[in-house]
Amino acid sequence: MNILQVTRGALMGGGERHVLTLLEGLKEKDAGVRLAVFTEGRLADEARRLGMAVHVFPRRFRGDIRPLKGLIDLIREQRIDIIHTHLVSGNLYGRLAGKITGVKGIVTTLHHTRKEALGSFRLPFMTDLFFRGDILMGKLSDRMITPSDDLQRLLVRFGIKPSRMVTIPNAINLDKTRLTAPDIDACRRELGIPTEMKVVGMVGRLVEVKNFNLYIEAAAKVLGQKIPAVFLIIGEGPLRDTLEQQTVAAGLKDRFIFTGFRNDVFRLVGMMDLFVLCSRSETNPIALMEAMASGKPVIATDVGGVPEIVEHGVNGWLCPSDDVDCLAEAMTRLLSYPAQARDLGARAQATISERYSLPSVTARLLDVYKDLMN
Repeated sequence: MNILQVTRGALMGGGERHVLTLLEGLKEKDAGVRLAVFTEGRLADEARRLGMAVHVFPRRFRGDIRPLKGLIDLIREQRIDIIHTHLVSGNLYGRLAGKITGVKGIVTTLHHTRKEALGSFRLPFMTDLFFRGDILMGKLSDRMITPSDDLQRLLVRFGIKPSRMVTIPNAINLDKTRLTAPDIDACRRELGIPTEMKVVGMVGRLVEVKNFNLYIEAAAKVLGQKIPAVFLIIGEGPLRDTLEQQTVAAGLKDRFIFTGFRNDVFRLVGMMDLFVLCSRSETNPIALMEAMASGKPVIATDVGGVPEIVEHGVNGWLCPSDDVDCLAEAMTRLLSYPAQARDLGARAQATISERYSLPSVTARLLDVYKDLMN
């Protein structure tokens, strides 16, 4: 069975990190897998470090047909059986190439439940067009992988038949979450964080849908309670300057650390005392699951597929979207009562270990591939 994973490769957000984790899992299962992307970048580099065959088909502009031709040639040369596509451009080119070449199966994983998660387009109506078009083109796929039941319900409303959908959550490589105390101390020293300071963190692309500005507003309320804490923002994106200016205007510059993009997100999460996710839309958030796998207490907004992972008061804390008071109160509570925080973190870790480990999720995906082969 020859498998080709297809995605854009330009960024290193949750979708690309999901693809990289899948490559790790498929390699461990000795599956024949390759990666096709449309730009050189972090994903291609990380895949090569895994020993993966990476094929780059540069895309000059939206609608460029050269990547499609390259994919068709690759599929025929390597006798690809299964194409697995991700994100809008990967879905568009991969599905078309699969149909043209007649592969045995086209699998698509959808990663977004709201059009805002696609980013900005020059013309506003294009965002809605690409979002709806990406879903409706799902009818070209033999199987649609939905990381959450919430996303599956959305697809049903768009007319995708339930019989063609399979809910398989994102996977977490648990081996990467095991950090030692010296690792955590070294990470603190690297970022200049005093030992007496609590560390709160949020991970993601710095874009509107992630709602980092709410995180900063809530942090101001927490610090107003004289709680000794430092707040991390891990990630890169177009809103970085705006967010940095917000911390300055609020008088919080010395309490916020913007790390930019990091390859070692697990290390930074491992030293946190509390993880926060306050997005307006999420499907099956990898950053949240990584924090839970690391045994961290988490606070998240009750949106999309998040409540399928986090059970309020059991393995984490949920707040309504855009509710700054709830977010601030939850942060204050868990920073003030470490025993409760540790208990939530332990249950969170057990949840990920039982339901989202890389070997079990990869096995479920391979069953989908094998079914299409037969």
